[in-house]
Amino acid sequence: RELVAYAGGRGVNTQPDFSKAVVDRAKIVDYLLGDRSIASRAKARFFEALGFSVDRWEALADALRDQARSADVSAIPTPWGAKYVAIGEIDAPIGRRYKIVTVWISEESITRLVTAYPAKEATR
Repeated sequence: RELVAYAGGRGVNTQPDFSKAVVDRAKIVDYLLGDRSIASRAKARFFEALGFSVDRWEALADALRDQARSADVSAIPTPWGAKYVAIGEIDAPIGRRYKIVTVWISEESITRLVTAYPAKEATR
């Protein structure tokens, strides 16, 4: 794993504990597995093809935390807190690994998922 902390960043010298990161049910069900917008539908098709489902949304939440813990992470300071971009593989329920990007924000010692999407080279 590699952590790149950009100069001038407040609180970006260490990587957060992604195992304790907050992944809201609504973020998974309405956004990553939802169909409310074109972007949501595209993400939903991708994650559903990997075997994730709304009925077991917690499995995707756990897989996203695991992906961030083992990924290469870049830290970027923002006015809202440190933003972390994690590029690494996710273990899919269909038995394969796929390269994805997850984005997290840390504010006042709470780290939350912002988004997730397939990396340019998604399969392995």
